[in-house]
Amino acid sequence: MEFVKPIMHQLEITNQSIVQILEFLNESDLELSLGEKKRTVRELLAHLAVICQADFLIMNEATRQEMEEFYERHQPQTKKEIKETLLAHFAFLKDNTARFSTEEWSAVTTSWWGVSYSRYEWMLEILGHIYHHRGQLQTVLVINGRDPKIPLFE
Repeated sequence: MEFVKPIMHQLEITNQSIVQILEFLNESDLELSLGEKKRTVRELLAHLAVICQADFLIMNEATRQEMEEFYERHQPQTKKEIKETLLAHFAFLKDNTARFSTEEWSAVTTSWWGVSYSRYEWMLEILGHIYHHRGQLQTVLVINGRDPKIPLFE
C-alpha cells in the first residue's frame, strides 16, 4: 500500500547503514559493549538482523512459545551470517506485507504480552525498534573510539 512505502524506504536506509557499520567493524569490535550485563556489538547486530521477521510474526499474533522457538532458530554469529540474516529478514517483511489490503493494514492485532495495534502501527514499531538498537550500536562504537562516521539518515 502507498502509505507503507515511506516506512519501507526508511527501513531500507536503516538496513544499508547497518550493513555499512558491519563492514566497518573488526572482529574485536564485536565484543565491545556499553557495560557489564549489556549486549555486545555482536549481540546487538544479531538482534537487529532478526527484528524485521520477528516483529512481523508478533504483528501477526505469534505466541510466546512460537517467538521463543523463532529466536532459538535465528542466532547469527558471524559478520557474514548477520548480514545475510538482516537482508533476508527484511526481504521477508517486504514480501509478506506487500499482499496486505488496506483493511488488513487497519486490522488490530494483539501481541503475546497483550499490546494491541493496527498492523500499520506495528510497522511504525518495527522502524522505532530498529532505530533504537542502531542508536545503541552507534553509541557503543563511538564511546569506544570506533566511530564509523556513517550517516544514519538521508
